[in-house]
Amino acid sequence: MSKFTRMSGLKRLGTVAVAGVLLMATVLTGCGTQNNGTQPQNNTAAVGKPQMGGTYLTYWKDDPKSLDPVQCGDVETYDFLETMFDGLLTWDQSGKKIIPDLAEAMPTVSNNGTTYTFKLRQGVTFTNGDPLTADDVVYTFNRLAAHATASVGASYYTMIKGFNEMQAGHAKTLAGVKAVDKYTVQFDLTQANRTFADVIAMPFAYIVDKKVVSALANPYSSADFSKDPVGTGPFKFVEWKKGQIVKVVRNDHYFMKDQYGQQLPYLAGITWKLGFDDPVAFMKFKDKQLDFSRIPTSDFVSTINNPAMKPDIRTLVANDLWYFYVNNADPPFNKPLVRQALEYAINKQDVLKTVNNRGVAANEILPPNMPGYKANPAGYKYDLAKAKKLLAEAGYPKGLPGTYDLIYVKAAANDPIVANLQAQLKQVGMNVQLRGLPFPQYLNTIQTGKAVVSYGGWVQDYPDPDDFLDILFNSAGIPSQNNWEYKNATVDKLLNEAVQNPNLDQVIPTYHKIEKQIMEDAAMVPIYHSKVYRVVQPWVENANLHPVYCYFDYTHLWINQKAEKAAKG
Repeated sequence: MSKFTRMSGLKRLGTVAVAGVLLMATVLTGCGTQNNGTQPQNNTAAVGKPQMGGTYLTYWKDDPKSLDPVQCGDVETYDFLETMFDGLLTWDQSGKKIIPDLAEAMPTVSNNGTTYTFKLRQGVTFTNGDPLTADDVVYTFNRLAAHATASVGASYYTMIKGFNEMQAGHAKTLAGVKAVDKYTVQFDLTQANRTFADVIAMPFAYIVDKKVVSALANPYSSADFSKDPVGTGPFKFVEWKKGQIVKVVRNDHYFMKDQYGQQLPYLAGITWKLGFDDPVAFMKFKDKQLDFSRIPTSDFVSTINNPAMKPDIRTLVANDLWYFYVNNADPPFNKPLVRQALEYAINKQDVLKTVNNRGVAANEILPPNMPGYKANPAGYKYDLAKAKKLLAEAGYPKGLPGTYDLIYVKAAANDPIVANLQAQLKQVGMNVQLRGLPFPQYLNTIQTGKAVVSYGGWVQDYPDPDDFLDILFNSAGIPSQNNWEYKNATVDKLLNEAVQNPNLDQVIPTYHKIEKQIMEDAAMVPIYHSKVYRVVQPWVENANLHPVYCYFDYTHLWINQKAEKAAKG
C-alpha cells in the first residue's frame, strides 16, 4: 500500500498487515488469473441468460473488522464491503486495467501529472435514495484524511496535497480535493504519481454518503458507521449479528446493467455465516449448506484429484512473492558472489513440495499476472556445484563461517518451509538455525535491519510493478521496506522516474531493466508465487475470482435455481 513506510503496520490488503501472508494462511490475497480451465470466464453460453434471484450462501470464521471503508484493512472485511460500496475507479476483470466506476470516464490529468479531474456519473444514488454528488466525494476524502478517523489505509493517500497536515491534525480540510461543480471533483497531488489511480480504486476510498455520515453521533467513528452502512454498491446492508451472520440484499437502484439490459446484480442477496473455520465450512459445503468453500489442507489432495469436483474448483496464481534473503550490507553477504551462490543453492521445486505444490517457482520478482511480468526461464536454476564454485571464488571454499539465525514468522505452515531451506543451505556450506518469532516481533526485527537472514513474502496492494519493485528495492525504503538493504543508484533513479510517468505501458521496458538489474545483483532469492484454490457449487454461475484481491465478483455472479433445486432435492 507512497514512499511512506507502508509495511509498518499499514500495508494491509496486500499483506493482511503482512501477518496473513507470512503465516501462509489458506486465505491468500492478491491474485492473478491463470485461466487454465479451472476458472471459466463466463458460463452464460452454456446455461443461457443469467437468472435473477437466489441467495448466495458463504462464510468467514471471524466477524468483519468493520463495515467502514476507511478501516478495510484485511481481505475478509473487503469481501463484505465490495458488495455495498463503489469507488471512483475500479479494476477490470483482468485485474490489470483501471476503469471508471462512479466516475463516468477516466480522469483528465494535467500535463505535469499532478492534477486529476473526475466527472461523476449522473443519476447514481446511495441505497437510501440520496443522490451522489461531488460533495460526497470531497467529504469521503476529508474523512479519510482526518486524524480522528485513524484510517488503516491513510498512508496510501499522502500524495494528495494537504493529506499529511490533516493526518497530523494541523488542518481541518483537505487542500488537495475540491468540488468544481455538482458532478466534478479535482484532486491536486504533491508530485506526479501514476499509482494514484490505483489507490483511488482501493476500498479505503469507497465513497460514503455525506448526509448520513455527518449526522452520526461521531462521524469519525467506524463503530457508529458500521451499525447501518450506506453506499452506492450493488447490495444494501440488512443486518450484522456479531459472531453469527451478515446479510445484504439486492440494491434495486444500482446504476449498472448487463449486456442484455438487465439490472444488476442478479442475486437477491448474500448471506455470510460466521464462526466457521475451513474444515467445518467444507463439510457444510459437501452437505450443500454453503455455495462456496476454501479447501482445508487435510482435504486438499483428495479434492483436487476428485474428477467430480474438478469443474467446480477455481484456481489462480497469486500476485505474491515468497522469498529468502540475506542482508546485502552485512559481510559476507555484501559480496555479490556469495548472494549469487545462494541463488543457485535453493531448489525451488523442492520447497514447493512442502506446500502441496500450491505455487509456481519464481525465477523473477513480478508474479506471472502482474502488468510488466516477463518470464525469465533462465533465471538462477538450481545448481549446487555452481553454488559451491561461486562461494569458493568469493573466498569460502569450505562454506560460510559461523551459524546464522534464519528469522521467520513462527507458524505450522511456515515450519516445514524453513526446515527445507535450512537443509538446502547446509548442503552449500551455510549453517542456519531456525528462529521463529511471533508476528509483531518478526516485523520489528526485519523493519529495523536486525535480520541478517530471513524468509518472508509480499503480496500486491494494487496491480502495478511499482508496488513490488519500488517498495521492496528502492534504497529510500531501507530498512523498513527494503529489508535486505539493497542499494543500487541506477535502480533508484529508474524507479523514481518510472512512477511519475502516467502511462504504464510506456515504462514497462524500464521495469524490465530494473528487474533484470536486481536479479543480476542477487538482492534476494525469489522462491515461488502461491496458487489459490476455491470450490463452488455447480449451480453457481459466473463464479470468477477477481485477480486483484481474490474475491468473487458478486455483481455478476448468479444462481441457476433450477439446477440448485434439482441438486438439493
